Amino acid sequence: MDVDGLDVDMPLFSSQLVDSFALVTLMMFLEREAGIRIAPADVNLDNMDTIGRMLAYVSRVAA
Repeated sequence: MDVDGLDVDMPLFSSQLVDSFALVTLMMFLEREAGIRIAPADVNLDNMDTIGRMLAYVSRVAA
């Protein structure tokens, strides 16, 4: 995946840039690196569609 030009507000999943298989890998990374558990109900575009949304979600859950 070419990440040049990728910014924190670029839609990843709704634009089909990233697929559901990559989402699982990404969630495992976030859980491991942030020391959090992602609830199944929290796996949605509001929390996971952009890098910015993921960072905001991790900040909320880790607080």
